[in-house]
Amino acid sequence: MKIGFLITYFYPKTGGAENNCYYLARELAKRHEVHVFCSGEKESDEVIEGIQVHRSKEIFRIKYYLGFYPSIVKKLQAYKLDVLHVHGLGFVQHDIAIRKLRKVNKDIKLVCTPHGPFMALEHYNLMGMLFKKIYTPFIRSALKDYDILIQVNPYQYQWMAKEYGIPKRKIKFLPNGIDETMFTEAKKYTFKNSFVISYLGRIQEYKGLDQVIRALPELAKVQKNILFVMMGKDVGDRKRLEKIALELHVEKHIRFMGEVSEQLKRGLLDASEIFIFPSQWEAFGIVVLEAMARGNSIVSTNTEGGKYLIKEGENGYLFSYGNEKEFLSSMTRIIRDPRLRKKMQDNNRKKARKFLWKDIARQLEMIYR
Repeated sequence: MKIGFLITYFYPKTGGAENNCYYLARELAKRHEVHVFCSGEKESDEVIEGIQVHRSKEIFRIKYYLGFYPSIVKKLQAYKLDVLHVHGLGFVQHDIAIRKLRKVNKDIKLVCTPHGPFMALEHYNLMGMLFKKIYTPFIRSALKDYDILIQVNPYQYQWMAKEYGIPKRKIKFLPNGIDETMFTEAKKYTFKNSFVISYLGRIQEYKGLDQVIRALPELAKVQKNILFVMMGKDVGDRKRLEKIALELHVEKHIRFMGEVSEQLKRGLLDASEIFIFPSQWEAFGIVVLEAMARGNSIVSTNTEGGKYLIKEGENGYLFSYGNEKEFLSSMTRIIRDPRLRKKMQDNNRKKARKFLWKDIARQLEMIYR
């Protein structure tokens, strides 16, 4: 098959959708001709691990959804693709490109992994809410062109049907995954005399990291040498979090590690006892799987992804976003009970092996066929 992926950003950019696209494309490129179409700083074509990557120069961008890189239209039309797999909803440039592609390639099959609803958070500013209200009807119309939509957790069909009118027969379930390298040995990073809890992802307000920092005064009473280690790129929230830590006098209990290499990431997760994923909203949480593979117990908000990956008491606990009491209760139970913690960690190592990209790519191949 000749398979295309359409996504806003691609490797070396990282994130949930970006990782999903990269690893699936890499696996499928072993058996098929695979192309990835995305935005870039300049026009370019390159081959990455067997994947033919076509970047279209981004002329301008307003926030997340309104990027303009018009050459992607002709690049998509230049290849007689059998399948085009689109990542995300509401990207205006993509919707334009797909409509034009349909006119020149009427036989192409269209697949979409939305990853989440269009503008999934509860609160936006006035301009954001207006854009969402205006553009959502266009998305509903565009989705009628798709042959298959993929939900990455078993709860997404509910909003797909309710908000976008997608018939259930068009929805297939295919989770995210992790690479086999997450199970390879790494040099353990050590923090002297510390009980490490960790986070991996963007340092961004909706990720809810302030909840963890605000809980540190109480957690330090339960475990005096507790250390909250945050891995990931700062996209605007670090200064606010540092201010909160200073006000609460818990700055000695936190470490910002910034972006880390794959090797260092594994080493830091090996040093961690509990992985915390306190986001306001998440469709999945590939980083949760990575932490599970490295033997962490998990405390997560009860997002779609959290509810799918975490079975309470078996491999972690869930709490409601903003509910400090629930969060402290979950953390305290795991910290104070080493036997429970070890049971969760062992269960997570086993469970994570069920989510390998090579296996998930085979399932996706069957969906395409």
